[in-house]
Amino acid sequence: MEEFFDEKILEYRTVAKLKSTYVDALPMLVNKDTIKNELVRFERKEMFQGKLGVMLPESFVTLPAKLARIKYSSQQRPQVIRTSRDTTVNFGMSLTDIGIEEEHIKELRDQSQEALKRLNPAFVFYESGVDKRHVPVGWFEFKSYGLDTDVYNLMFVSRIGGKMLHGIFNCDYEDVLEWREAARQMMYSILDLSEEEKQL
Repeated sequence: MEEFFDEKILEYRTVAKLKSTYVDALPMLVNKDTIKNELVRFERKEMFQGKLGVMLPESFVTLPAKLARIKYSSQQRPQVIRTSRDTTVNFGMSLTDIGIEEEHIKELRDQSQEALKRLNPAFVFYESGVDKRHVPVGWFEFKSYGLDTDVYNLMFVSRIGGKMLHGIFNCDYEDVLEWREAARQMMYSILDLSEEEKQL
């Protein structure tokens, strides 16, 4: 009985620690948010064999491979893509084998942005930044053009377990005001769980 009680206390402390980590920095995502007049609840998801944690809408599902091939070219297709049920809102990430130091985040962000500008000069670029909530992240926003709609994109570079993480969020441009802040908060919610394991 005492063993069971000890396990429950440990479990409670772990959950409380995780909740406080997110509550302190991301109150909107921990509680709830109304997007396009619908209540969206967020929950922590673990990816890349538990190396990374991120807050995503509970309703997001894995984008089917067939649709992923249509939405993203092979060179730009994220390894993991979570999407809304109508597939108009997407959050994707790739964890590479490329080693990266924190001081190189801004440089890599700038290189990614310049490459996109050369690839398609018609893209419209907006804000950019380098921040650190849980992990260092360099990011920029831009508008691209799909077959039937303009697209808002938030692209970012970060560091997980000493390796480069590359990610992108996108949605129909007409929904940018609904999703923009939530997209940034999802990006800021990324946790390096590989570092947590080293500390235990």
